[in-house]
Amino acid sequence: LMLSVPVAGAHATTRVLLCHRTGMPGHVLWWINNHDFTRREIVSERLQHLAPSKPFRSVWQYQNYMFATVGYLVEVISGKTWEEFTKERIFGPLKMKTANFLVKNPDKSGKTAKLYTENKKGKLEETVPLVIDAMGPAGSINATVEEMCEWLLFNIDGGKAHGKQLIDEKTFPELHKPNISYELMPFEVPETKKMGYALGWFVNCFRGNKVVEHGGNVAGASALVSTMPDKGLGVVVLTNAAGTQLTQVLVNQVYDELLGHDDIDWVDFFAGAVKPLKEAAAKQQQAFLDSKIKGKKKSHDTDDYVGEYTHPGYGAVYISKENTGDGLRIKYNYYESELTHLHYDIFHFVHFGMTIPASFRTGISGDIDTLCIQFEGMVPPTEFRKKAVEKKAEPAEKPAKAPVKRTAKK
Repeated sequence: LMLSVPVAGAHATTRVLLCHRTGMPGHVLWWINNHDFTRREIVSERLQHLAPSKPFRSVWQYQNYMFATVGYLVEVISGKTWEEFTKERIFGPLKMKTANFLVKNPDKSGKTAKLYTENKKGKLEETVPLVIDAMGPAGSINATVEEMCEWLLFNIDGGKAHGKQLIDEKTFPELHKPNISYELMPFEVPETKKMGYALGWFVNCFRGNKVVEHGGNVAGASALVSTMPDKGLGVVVLTNAAGTQLTQVLVNQVYDELLGHDDIDWVDFFAGAVKPLKEAAAKQQQAFLDSKIKGKKKSHDTDDYVGEYTHPGYGAVYISKENTGDGLRIKYNYYESELTHLHYDIFHFVHFGMTIPASFRTGISGDIDTLCIQFEGMVPPTEFRKKAVEKKAEPAEKPAKAPVKRTAKK
């Protein structure tokens, strides 16, 4: 595996990839809605150019692309696509007959839920499903509650499905064994003690009982799969709203009902715990906008900023002029928005609901040559180099015609 830190690439075992301790941060906006790149491209060409934020194996940092990397490893070893392998080795034995990896948009079957995301006014708006094919192994499965219950039973029964042991009894516990401590939310949850992160699972102790669970969030949907294996209990919550804590609220409430507890209002707790986090994030974004220095114009004419800017890991960013006026637009991963001037050569734009800072840099030639974008907050801004525009060769001048000699007629 090629990573920007050679020692990390050389020693990044499958276990390291699956428990998020490579030293790499989320780099979420790098892959969201990227329709074009493949898993092979992610592993062979892109990862080595992404910046780490922590030393290798030093801390837990959640990201998705290492699961795509492991999915590609499955393809190399099995000779099948990850989707084919998953259908054959998991969906089939677990009798998950309608589970799939991609919902067409628009969906004319009427069998899948519509997705919703909260806007700035707090109202839910229907969300267009994202294209995340390459990142599929990290969370692209669509299934019914009944089918997800088969997955719960498989994990509660130690890798057994319908009487057949699919994973060796000695190997299966490794999936649920904590490998590294983690910090998911900056607040403590009552009656919950974090035990560690296993191979794609959070392992906790809830009211004295071991709980193995994992959530999922994509544009417009949130889910949580949770098991209390020693009690033979499991809960799955599927919602069609983005970033909601309702999943954990319901799981904790169900466990409390089954265990005979009613001393905590989980709705009130999570609403109170999450509210200040949202307020702090909103204040941070507003502070950036309020930093505007009035009267400081950009250093170049608008046309000078237009062009294609590239990075070997993040790919291409396109800057174009607005159809009217003197403004600019930015396009990245099929998502386009207005590029708003702040001061000097500092701009900002909205990308998947987040305000992203961007700045242009002038080279020694006097021309704009670099675009720096803060796509990942844990590392310095990513530098995109402006692609030179090939000038069309001017047609060569035609040679002057030789003067015509005229002879006098006899």
